[in-house]
Amino acid sequence: MKRTHLWGILLISILTIAVCILWPPGSSKNQIIQPVYGLGLPQPNNIEYTKEPGHIYLITVDRLVLQDLVDNPDLFNEITGQAALGLMSVGVEGGLIPDNTYASIGAGAPINASGTALHGLNAWELLQGIPASEIYQQRTGLNAPAGTVLQLDIARIKTLNAESRYSAIPGLLGTVLQDNGIAVSVLGNADSSEKSARPAVALAMNKNGLIKGGDVSDNLLVDDPSFPGGLRTDYDKLLSILLESYKKPGLTVVELGDLERLEKSGAYLEESVLKSQRRETLNKIASFITHILEQMDEEHDMLLIISPTPRGNYVPGTNYLTPVLAVHNSIQPGLLTSPTTRRPGIIKNTDLAPTILDYFNIEAPANMYGRPLHTIDTDLTIATLSTTYEQLEQTYQYRSPVLKNYVLVLLILVLLSLAAVLLPRANELMKVLKPLLLAVMAVPITLLLITLLPHKTPELLILEIIVLTIGITAAIYLWLANHNHDLDPFIIISLTTSLCIVVDLFLGAPLQKNSLLGYDPIAGARFYGLGNEYMGVLLGSTIIGTAAFIDRLSTRHRKTIIVITGLYYLVTLYAIAAPDKGTNVGGSIAGVFAFLVTFLLLLGFKFDLKIIAKTAATVSVFLLALIFYDLQRPTEGQSHIGRTANLIIYNGPGEILNIIYRKASMNIKLIKYTIWSRVFLASLVSLAILFYRPVGIMKQIFTRYTNLYTGFIGVTIASIMALIFNDSGIVAAATAMIFCAPPLLYLVIRTLRPNV
Repeated sequence: MKRTHLWGILLISILTIAVCILWPPGSSKNQIIQPVYGLGLPQPNNIEYTKEPGHIYLITVDRLVLQDLVDNPDLFNEITGQAALGLMSVGVEGGLIPDNTYASIGAGAPINASGTALHGLNAWELLQGIPASEIYQQRTGLNAPAGTVLQLDIARIKTLNAESRYSAIPGLLGTVLQDNGIAVSVLGNADSSEKSARPAVALAMNKNGLIKGGDVSDNLLVDDPSFPGGLRTDYDKLLSILLESYKKPGLTVVELGDLERLEKSGAYLEESVLKSQRRETLNKIASFITHILEQMDEEHDMLLIISPTPRGNYVPGTNYLTPVLAVHNSIQPGLLTSPTTRRPGIIKNTDLAPTILDYFNIEAPANMYGRPLHTIDTDLTIATLSTTYEQLEQTYQYRSPVLKNYVLVLLILVLLSLAAVLLPRANELMKVLKPLLLAVMAVPITLLLITLLPHKTPELLILEIIVLTIGITAAIYLWLANHNHDLDPFIIISLTTSLCIVVDLFLGAPLQKNSLLGYDPIAGARFYGLGNEYMGVLLGSTIIGTAAFIDRLSTRHRKTIIVITGLYYLVTLYAIAAPDKGTNVGGSIAGVFAFLVTFLLLLGFKFDLKIIAKTAATVSVFLLALIFYDLQRPTEGQSHIGRTANLIIYNGPGEILNIIYRKASMNIKLIKYTIWSRVFLASLVSLAILFYRPVGIMKQIFTRYTNLYTGFIGVTIASIMALIFNDSGIVAAATAMIFCAPPLLYLVIRTLRPNV
């Protein structure tokens, strides 16, 4: 391609990006909350509760969404003005239904309690004509004192979670509170005229399925012919009981079920009726909460308002993340966060149980996966939180289609390139494939850097990705016009990608947290550090970039360059492993293996059993040092590494089997269902074929580019190790192969047709 054409493409790319930046904003003009501390936000603060705790009022309002708070300031401003606000990512086992979301909060870990909410009853209530206390005794062998609230399905819940990959204990919050003499009670329900619905029982119960006080019966409902279904919460009666009977230190869970009732009735309601009933219900809820704020002890009591269950068919917006509000004398209005997420304005549902225990000065057990909430003092408004949610929602919704199309293109290119080098007279096809092979290598850095640009609409986001990738490829071809060396494209793309990821990790990963190839709080698998997608990219790009760079410089200063390469491997490994940086255990193990093997091969070592044993020992020592370092840190500041080690210490060596099972199960599931597995397999197949066909081609490449050939070996090892040691390792294995199969195919094409 002529230089004028390349300059034209580059200029058009720059102009297009400029237009995207200057494009008028959409409906929202609010700023967003930066995804890391220190970028315009202060560091989070521990919440210092009073030494003499009061009462926690935990108000659960299923199907309350952030948009409700934004759209109804006249109802909620008095509440939000006193509260720290956040969005909650919900993780459960089984479906996202109230049975599971409430029970997971009570366990402090994701659990499955499907189908059990209808069997939460007062001890005196009848089930098929039999008192609940009798059924409880029949099922558990335990007596139920008068006045208690029971979960009759506690044995079934335990069975459902007997082989939990999280080692979760149903009712752990209630058990720990009871063991420490803290009173626990539950009030309210989400019953309809057709069936009972008392998911809050699973939140407050102890491990035996019992709560010592409360009322979840229909005594707290009122007949209302104007309300869909004819039953709604009796707010006046509920408020009277709550404020008269539950003012001593303790925890009271209050379920306000009217929005859930509207959700169940939504399919039968006119939109105008649903809207007006929702507004009226929100008015009653806001009034109820305001009265609690007025009556609670300002010095000691705490109010938590949560919406345990995300999504919904008849709620405003998508409701992927649910609102959380916290009010206490020690909590300044601002944002909520936690060491679990390390992300301003975002918490995890498993953080609530440790927060409640922290309020009562009780240490959370290791089986609870969350951490106590922290606050960030800021004057950012709820509208800002809403705008941030819109960006997270956009990233979540467009991640899958963008990545699926990218992977599809990558697969097609690998297969077409393989066909081109095996078939005769494919010169024209090879000419087209060369820039495309470089372009797919440039996509990971594009998806990282694109987060620096504003994208007001999804269409502009897609356009920016395409144009920036084309621009990077055109810039590389312009470089080749003046410096015609086969390895330059790999060096430029790979080292730039590697350096950008490492720098991003040292800054707190602000780019990864917003990248389509990164992770997001809606999916909830990871909130900080180095995700498996970019972990594979980092390993692959680092090894190929450095190996190609050594070959590019030929014999000049070879030893010095190899030493510098070794130092860069150490820096990269630190970025992957450090608890305050990448905190990726599987990536650390894969990185040690891959970097060490690559480095030794670059030095000229030949591998035998002795070298392999030393390599394995080095990996083990490194991992133990990493665990020891993280265990020395305060509990609330520990990363996944320290928390996993604590879990093994707490539950015994058997927990190691749980971890292995979890990782193996996730990998098997992903290999079956994710398109990334096709990339990994296609890459391995292409490598295997190229070793034999065209005849002698790999020998030519090995002879000409000895160090790069070593790099290909290193990336393959990194890919396999990432697959073995990560619970979504197939993704990391596939992204590492982006820097193995495409560059190798590019070199084969260049070797076969140097003038194409």
